[in-house]
Amino acid sequence: MKSRFLAAAALVLLGFVAFQLFQAWRSSSSHPAGLAEAAPAPRAEALPAAPPRSPAVAPEPAVPDLADQSPLTLAIEKLLALLERRSATAADFAALKAALLAADPVQSIAAIRAFLRSGRNAATRQDFALGPGGTLTGAPTLRVLLLDVLGQVSRRARSPAAAEVSREILGDKTSADEWALALRNLAWTEPQSRTYLGDKVREMLAFAPWRTSPSAGMLEALDVVVFTRDPTLIPDLDEARTAGGELAHATDIALDRLAEAAPLDVLTWLNTHPRTLDDRPYLRADYFAKADLAQGAQRAQIEIYLTRPDITAAEKAKLLKALTAPASFVSETLLSTPPPADDGTARRSALTRTVADWLKSDRFPLLRDALLETQALLAP
Repeated sequence: MKSRFLAAAALVLLGFVAFQLFQAWRSSSSHPAGLAEAAPAPRAEALPAAPPRSPAVAPEPAVPDLADQSPLTLAIEKLLALLERRSATAADFAALKAALLAADPVQSIAAIRAFLRSGRNAATRQDFALGPGGTLTGAPTLRVLLLDVLGQVSRRARSPAAAEVSREILGDKTSADEWALALRNLAWTEPQSRTYLGDKVREMLAFAPWRTSPSAGMLEALDVVVFTRDPTLIPDLDEARTAGGELAHATDIALDRLAEAAPLDVLTWLNTHPRTLDDRPYLRADYFAKADLAQGAQRAQIEIYLTRPDITAAEKAKLLKALTAPASFVSETLLSTPPPADDGTARRSALTRTVADWLKSDRFPLLRDALLETQALLAP
C-alpha cells in the first residue's frame, strides 16, 4: 500500500518537472538568442479633437456704410415713423426735402438710395401734384417723394445715380407713380435715351392693371411722349384712348401737345399713315391746325392733306377754320418744355398770304367756299 502511494507521488513530481521543461523550451523558441526583444511600436500621434459644432446661426448683417448713420438717413427714418403713425405734416415733408436739397449731393444721394434699397415705404395721403419745372408739390408715398428729390439732386450734381435707380424701377411694374418719376429722372439725366423712354411709355400704356385704373402719375407720364417728339407713339396713344375715362382725356392732350411740339413730324406721319385717327376726323384736323404755314415743309404737308381723297370736305373745312385760331393746353408738365410765347401775329400773317395764294391759283377748287370763309375770318 505504501509502495503504491510512493509510486503515485513520483509520477506527479515527474509530470511537474516535464511541464516546466516544456514551458522553458517554448520561451526560448519565441525569442532566439542574439536578438533583442522588439521595442513596442510607437503610438500614432493623436489628432487634435474637432471643436464642438455650434448651432447654425444667420450670417451677420453687412456693416452699414456711413450714409446709414448720417443725419439725412435719420431724417428720412423720422419722417417714415411719423407717416406710420399718421402724424406727419406738410412742414415735415418740406423740412426733409429742404435738408436733402441743401446737403452735400453725395450724402443726399447715398441716404436716398439706401432707403430705396430697403424696400420700405409709407403713404403720405398727398396727391401726385406737379409744380414748376416738373418737380412735385405733392407725392403719394415716401418713395415717390424721395425719387423726386433724387432726380433734382442728381440733375444739379450731374450724377448718374438717378438714371441708375430709374432703370432698376423701370425693370419691374410695381408702381405707375414711381415709373413716372423714373421716366422723368432718366430723361433729365440721359436726354439722348428717347427711344428707350418711348418704349417704356408703350409698356406703361399696354399694362392692363395700370391702364384700367390709371394713377395720377401715369397720366402725367404721358408728357414723356411730348418730350420724345416721336410720332410713332400716335397709334399707341390712340389705342389706349379706348380705355376711356381719364386716360382717354390724357392721351388726347398728349397727342395735341405732341403735334404742337413737333408739327412737321406729326403731319408727315399722319399723311403717310392715312388710316390713323380715321375714326376721329375732326380731332385729326385739329392736329393739322398746329402747322405754321410760314414754314415751307409744314405748308407742303397741309397741301398734301387738302388734296387727299380720303379726307372729307367737312374735315378739310374744319382744318381751315382751326388754322385761324389754334388752341393749346396750358398746364404744368412733368418733363416737356412749353413752346415759346407767341401772340400768333406771324402765323396769322403767313396763313393770310397762303389762303390768298390758294384762291388766286385756284389750287383747291372744291374748297373755294371754305377758303373764302377763312379769308373773311382773317380780315382785320
